[in-house]
This record gives sequence, C-alpha cells and structure tokens, in this order.
Amino acid sequence: MNPMQKLGIAVTVSTLLASGSASAFSFGDLVKQVVEKVAVDTATNTVSEAITGAADSTQNQAPIPSQDLVSAAPIAGTPLSVALMAKRGSADVFAKRPKIAIAGYNVGAFQSAKITGTTTREQGASVSMSFALVGVDAAMLGRVADAGHADLVAQLQGAGIQVIDAPTFFKAAEADEIIRSASPVEDEKMDGRAPKQLVVTGPSAVGVVSSFGLIPKGFNGNMGDQASAALDAIVIYPNVALDFAWTSGGGRSMLQRKVSVDAGARFALDQLSNIQVVYSKDGRYVDDSATLGLAEDLGVDDVFATVDKTGSSNNSGSVGLSNALGFGMSSRKGSQYTVTVDRKRYETLAMNAAKGFNAALVQQIRAAKGI
Repeated sequence: MNPMQKLGIAVTVSTLLASGSASAFSFGDLVKQVVEKVAVDTATNTVSEAITGAADSTQNQAPIPSQDLVSAAPIAGTPLSVALMAKRGSADVFAKRPKIAIAGYNVGAFQSAKITGTTTREQGASVSMSFALVGVDAAMLGRVADAGHADLVAQLQGAGIQVIDAPTFFKAAEADEIIRSASPVEDEKMDGRAPKQLVVTGPSAVGVVSSFGLIPKGFNGNMGDQASAALDAIVIYPNVALDFAWTSGGGRSMLQRKVSVDAGARFALDQLSNIQVVYSKDGRYVDDSATLGLAEDLGVDDVFATVDKTGSSNNSGSVGLSNALGFGMSSRKGSQYTVTVDRKRYETLAMNAAKGFNAALVQQIRAAKGI
C-alpha cells in the first residue's frame, strides 16, 4: 500500500468517526472496509498505456522497431514504393499541355505527435502519450528539398517529358503571383485527432511555396494560372510530408471502463503528402486542376532513432484518496517521450521517400500523356 492510500484510509476513518457514522461498526471492521475499497479501486485502474506492442494492422501500422542503432542493419538507398491516387480531379489534366513546370518542392517534417484516449463511464479516465522529435532541422530538410527537386527534374527528363525546373519557373513574370517564403515555415496540422507541429522547407533557390502547399494561403490570385498559359505548361506543386511516430487507440468511449493507447517511433511518408496540379487555357482562370495523394501513411520498419521516456504524470494517488472518501474522480495518466534521430539514417529515409514519391508522380504523368 502506498503512502497516499494509507493517508486516504486515515482521513476516511477520522472523518467517519467524527461524524458518528462509525457507530454501527467496530473500528477494525471500518478499517477493513476502507482497505478493501482502496484495493479494488487500485486493481481496476481505468487507464493503461504502452510504448511497445503490436499495432492495429488495419491502420497500416508496424510494431516499434528495435532501437539498437549500433547493431541495426544499414539503410539502403532504395526509393519507397509509392502509389498515388487522384483525390480531386483527374491525372488526365497532364495531357493538356506539353510541359511540366515545377513550382518549388516543399519538404515538411512533423516535430511532435500525441495520442489521447478517454472514457466517460463511471468516473471516467484519460490516458495520453506525446512524442517530440530531436535531430531534424531546417538545414537537413533543405538538403532533402534540393535533392528531391533535382531528382524529379531528372526523372521527368529521363521519361522524355519537357520540364521547367523551379528556379527557371520563378524567373517568369507570370509566376510572381505565387507566394513564397525564403525562410522555413512552421505550422500546426491536424493528424487524426491531434494537432502536430510541422516544419517546412523548400529548395535553396526557391524557398517554401505556399500556394496549394502544406501551408496554404488561400486563393487570392495565387494559383499559377497565368504561368500555365504563358509557359505552355501544367504547373505542379509537390509537397512531401515526413512523419516519425505511429499511434494506435485513442478517441472517446462511453461504454468501456478501461482505455489504452499505443505508439512508437516509425518513419513514414505521411498521407499529407500531395501534388497540386493547375492548368489554364489563357491565364485568366484555372480551367482544370487536380490533387494527387496517398491513400494512407507509408511507413517503414528501418531503425532510425532512439526513444527515451522523459516525463510522466499520474493522479492515481489522488483518485485513491478521492474514492476512499466516497467522491468520484477521473483518472488521468500521461507519458512524454523524446525521439532522437540518427541524422544520416533519417536523411537517407527522407530521400528514399522523395524519390519514390517522384517516381509515382512521373508514372501518373506518363500514363496521362500515353508515353
């Protein structure tokens, strides 16, 4: 029995005796009753958490890989096998002009993750796990953006497709309508049920392209329609989003007494990744457009980081005391973790993701053009 439970017993007994409620019981019976109540409450703790364990396979989640970086197998520089689907419009838009103009190449990396589960049955319970990423900075993401853009240009050229690279595209006067940021951009995006911090960079000669990107700024003349007509090109906005953690469970339940969440480190090409596509006949309007993206996150099992528990909170002592006094109280439990990446491994995985993303895009363009 922990000190808080002993305190709960002492306070309960003294309170009952002072009020005269114990007159029908012997002192020994009263202590036994309270001890049994605290024991039952402890045995049926309504929250649980885990940093290990199998994930729900229906959510395309892998188990937490071993975090032994010393003995881990090297990460091969092999592009991910990526499948893109039309989430809006059709990839047939690529056939409407001969050239492809690349409007930048955004690369974003999530810096945080959190999963929370709650139940409202009886007193209710809440459990959460949060993760913070360490070791991925704007300089690294900028290198991935530069290399990813160069790889896309090379793949398009290798497929016999006319391409206007991003630096050349932004030299055109008609591209001035497209908003850019020379500095990395930080934003917050909803991923599932929780907001996650995201840092976005772009190629060194271009910056972060905001139009239709990971950091949308609206539609006020910021579409690329003028450039599409002037350059005789379909304008594309590639956006690569990288994640570092998987989560399972969570949400709200009214029927269960116990709630649990699971999570762990996992590198993934996030389903936020997309390509926005713009076509205009004469530069006055967007006459056709499309959005290509992923059906779900594409995770890999490669070891790339260590996970350390850096904090926790648990109100079980207060719950035990409250229950001993006869007052209901919600149970709350939470843990905080730091995911420290091996920079070389993470950057290799990021490039694998970018190259696979590019290959899937080129495949869509070739199919639309019939080449």
